[in-house]
Amino acid sequence: MERSITIDFSRPVPLFPLGGTVLLPHAVQGLHVFEPRYRQMVEACLSEVRGGALLTARPIAMATIAGGGRVHGVSVPLRPAVCVGQIVQHERLADGRHTILLHGICRARIERIDEADGKRLYREAVLRPIEPPTRTPPRMPEARRALRQLLLRPRVQRMASVKSVMPWAERGDIPTHAMIELVGAALLQDEPARYAMLASGDPWERARMVAQAIAHLEGVVAGAEAQHPESWPKGLSWN
Repeated sequence: MERSITIDFSRPVPLFPLGGTVLLPHAVQGLHVFEPRYRQMVEACLSEVRGGALLTARPIAMATIAGGGRVHGVSVPLRPAVCVGQIVQHERLADGRHTILLHGICRARIERIDEADGKRLYREAVLRPIEPPTRTPPRMPEARRALRQLLLRPRVQRMASVKSVMPWAERGDIPTHAMIELVGAALLQDEPARYAMLASGDPWERARMVAQAIAHLEGVVAGAEAQHPESWPKGLSWN
């Protein structure tokens, strides 16, 4: 999908900051849009749809709030790395709210923020791509084999989240760099770790981050096994 979309970085991109949520390229994020400024933003993006194709809508940059948390109604400091996404599914609700599905296209860095001007209620930003748009992603067969071997370890296979991403690792038609993003989006639940992956322009470093996340999951399962759950009183669980 990302190959059919070109981001115009010469034009400011609307910002959608959201604490606790980090979108990665190739992944998708469902969003419920209810604040007036972001309802206006979605309407503005959809106003550019041509021929009924959502892929022609104006892109949106998912940003994260510096320091985390969820802040509504005020402008807050943002982390510099963002994920530029495209609306691929949209439902306009009767009361003016929107539900959208945003597909991550690429990572970028904020160069300048244009604050709301009274007429435009939301912020926009001039962005610079973290990875050159013309650069061909490396094939990385070694990284794919290593990640697949990690995912197939018996302890790791016991995790439901791992089972959900195995089809991505097994499908040969999905490039390795995209597989790494999808697996990372599913397994990296810690916001700082997800943001570090978003901010990294090195696909090999991102592969290492995902490998570390898988190793951590294996350690979690090993720790649970060490607790001998079969001997616990009924109803007791390990967290």
